Amino acid sequence: MFPFSGFGPFDRSERKALLVAAVSSCLFIVVLAAARPHPRHTRRITNEIVPPIPATPYKFNERELPSADLLEPFRAQPEQFEKIDFANHSYGPYTSSNGKKIDLRLSHNKLRLPNNSGWFALKDVYYRDVTGDGSEEAIVWLTHLECEAGSCKGRTDLFYIYTMRNGMLKPIWEYETGSYAEGCGLRSLTLWQKQLNLMLFGECPKSATDDPGPANFMSRGFTHILLQYDGRRFTQQSTEFFITPPTDLRSYEPAININ
Repeated sequence: MFPFSGFGPFDRSERKALLVAAVSSCLFIVVLAAARPHPRHTRRITNEIVPPIPATPYKFNERELPSADLLEPFRAQPEQFEKIDFANHSYGPYTSSNGKKIDLRLSHNKLRLPNNSGWFALKDVYYRDVTGDGSEEAIVWLTHLECEAGSCKGRTDLFYIYTMRNGMLKPIWEYETGSYAEGCGLRSLTLWQKQLNLMLFGECPKSATDDPGPANFMSRGFTHILLQYDGRRFTQQSTEFFITPPTDLRSYEPAININ
């Protein structure tokens, strides 16, 4: 039985017209529904560091590591640093974990410590204005391996930032990370305007070399440390810890990002 049959009998042509009208109405409703806009997934840009949600085990995407071409422009030595050779340079007194003090003086990119107790080596040097004064500073990256009684700890990373004042080097930041083996190893360092964003594997509320605890090349999170230049030096603004699935750090290479 057709709708509207209560209005009286319909001849064949009227029934056909009603059927065509009903089919047309259905098609119109389908087309209209398909044409309605659907909600879009949007991404909001924020200053907060949102940790990734990776699969387990976590593998870092190679795109996180900047290529040599991206950092090469920052290796060009500015005129004010042309007489400074960071490969043959004294970085001042250094105190090891056992309390022993040495003069951290590199020669030909390296300093070998006596009695096979370790070494320091120059990893890289970048030049970038990180104080906002319109002149580049030097960001020096050293690596350090400490050994005792034939056993070596994991490699750590040291950073020195120098500005040039009246023809003399002036340090404005110095920091040593922990290691991947013992905790608080370097995840990444990002330099942006007057800010340093330092990321370390593990939970590192204190100094990274202050007994972070056994890590055994595994990490279940990372610490984000934000530092801001205050006109004289970089001061710590905030520290946040983010939990992530276990990460194997045995072959990890830290990322350096300069903007």
